[in-house]
Amino acid sequence: MHTANPSRILNDLREGTAASHRQLEDQIDIVAVCRDGGRYRRLIEGFYGFYAPIEDVLEAVRGWERYGFSWEERAKVPMLLADLGALGLTTVQIAALPRCGTLPRPVTIEEALGCAYVLEGATLGGRQIQQVLAGSDIPDGARNFFTSYGPAVGERWKEFCAMLGSLPEDGSGPVVATAQRTFDTLGTWLDGRV
Repeated sequence: MHTANPSRILNDLREGTAASHRQLEDQIDIVAVCRDGGRYRRLIEGFYGFYAPIEDVLEAVRGWERYGFSWEERAKVPMLLADLGALGLTTVQIAALPRCGTLPRPVTIEEALGCAYVLEGATLGGRQIQQVLAGSDIPDGARNFFTSYGPAVGERWKEFCAMLGSLPEDGSGPVVATAQRTFDTLGTWLDGRV
């Protein structure tokens, strides 16, 4: 079995999801959101409503350990829970938040890695969002999701890219298709919420 060239599969992912990625960024308008505490709270609530169920779906897919992917280290739900608490939500209010029910349903690890590409890629965007948040009134304790891995963001991304590069050479199709569905599903879910 030949492994894929990491730069090739990343290029396929970037090209295959570029339009949806751009649309999602335009839809959220993070600069405006970070200037408005109510919109920021709705965004974090929306992310929680997406990440909580999608992480459950992804964790159920077999094969993560083959790629060195640890959900204990990479789960974003604990960060979102901390943010929601810092924004004043109680555990009862958090439990009552709506959850996205029309999720991508990856079956293979290749498909799951495509979905994870979107979730892990968000950590890179978080670096720029931290700069926007630095000049905002958003409480420091409500910025965990966007600070994710802290100074280790770049290293974690490189590790994830290496995982993608160890996929079978013909594995790019399902990875890209699931990443595309994930971007589109997240965009639909957040529409009207921020």
